[in-house]
Amino acid sequence: MTSGGFQKTIDALGGDDMPRVWSLIVTVFGDLAQRSGDEIAGPVLGEILAPVGVRPEAMRVALHRLRNEGWIETRKQGRTALHGLSTFGLAQSAAASKQIYGTTQQADLDWHILCFAPSTSTQEQTRSKTLALRGYVNATSGIYIKSGAANHIADDAIILQGEMKNVPSWLSDVLAPMPLRAGFQKLAQALETINIDESFARALTPLQTATLRTLIVHHWRKLVLKLPLAPDVLFGDDFEGTQCRDQVLRALKLLERPKRFQTSPERRSSSSKDASPAR
Repeated sequence: MTSGGFQKTIDALGGDDMPRVWSLIVTVFGDLAQRSGDEIAGPVLGEILAPVGVRPEAMRVALHRLRNEGWIETRKQGRTALHGLSTFGLAQSAAASKQIYGTTQQADLDWHILCFAPSTSTQEQTRSKTLALRGYVNATSGIYIKSGAANHIADDAIILQGEMKNVPSWLSDVLAPMPLRAGFQKLAQALETINIDESFARALTPLQTATLRTLIVHHWRKLVLKLPLAPDVLFGDDFEGTQCRDQVLRALKLLERPKRFQTSPERRSSSSKDASPAR
């Protein structure tokens, strides 16, 4: 694909807000180097991020931050720096993968509700934090929802489990607020405008494919990870995220993960192994 056409596609996906560089790098590794031992060479990472407007200095600062926070590990191979997710980074990436790459959750999935007696605000905050670690969503004071069977027994709660017969709009609005819905709609519209198909995908270089995947996954994960792990039926019949998920997964299927990258001549290292995302 020509550089002009590719950049127009990037601009259509990029939107008005420049992503935080460190967060964008987490997306790159979480999508393109998600296995233990996978690495991306510094020059390759720079070329993936450059079309989005990330400068080398900003990338170096972000990598330094991610190393300090335990997300990234770096080693030298000759004069080339090779970066990969740490054990902590791999665990965080794996934990988010189900929501990022999972298909639409159907309405007939099991779900359950915990109902607690009225309590003080301090008690409610403590309970909310504890249950959030177990995957529960605080629908309203004393009411917590989670998909799946009720395997957590709370002695001081009423446990309701079964099929959802009616989802009031207030519950859908709590679980998926309007700003989040607008984000799903915006991403879906951008993907529809770009209209990624097989001929479009074939015209891309591996590095262009990597950049597009990074942008799509980044925008998607920033939205979908704000949703609770619950069937889509809880978000309402007209939930914008359902259509957006379908479009994202279709685009990612067409934009297959590149197995190897080749940097441009001016940035190419002397060793072809330095331009490989994985060992």
